[in-house]
Amino acid sequence: MSGPRIMNYSVDAGRKVVELVTRGKNFNRVLRDCRVIEFAPNRCVYELTVSEEHASRRGTLHGGYASTLLDGITTLAIVANGEGVPGVTVEMNTSHLRTAKIGDHIHIIGECIKSSESLAIANGEIRLAKDQQLIAKGRQVKFMETGETLNSKTIPDLWTSSSV
Repeated sequence: MSGPRIMNYSVDAGRKVVELVTRGKNFNRVLRDCRVIEFAPNRCVYELTVSEEHASRRGTLHGGYASTLLDGITTLAIVANGEGVPGVTVEMNTSHLRTAKIGDHIHIIGECIKSSESLAIANGEIRLAKDQQLIAKGRQVKFMETGETLNSKTIPDLWTSSSV
């Protein structure tokens, strides 16, 4: 498969990709509180301290926000695969297993496990940082924009430049 290549796998490169994606007023801005702590081929890790704005009325990580975190990290893992540009979500599932409370420090881990010309599959997990207890897990299948389906105007220069 051919597509844009990430030239530099570093935490800085991952942070630049997240800054690019969360810029503006679209829904992706809800991921601005996440800090990239690992950005490697096929794998990415965010960290986040759960705050009131991420919580439900019960003071725990909101399930919808947890699903959004998994969507974001699995997409970033697909970006870190370096093949094509992730397009729309084809399928996504999330299992919520435990809660994280306001003030808890969590890690959100994504791994791209398969990528083809048209689809990519990534797994994600949310874990408590202190003891690695699993909070939620999910899987996403994304349509990949490559070759003739790729509109060059949608490829962020950041993803293909030598500085990333």
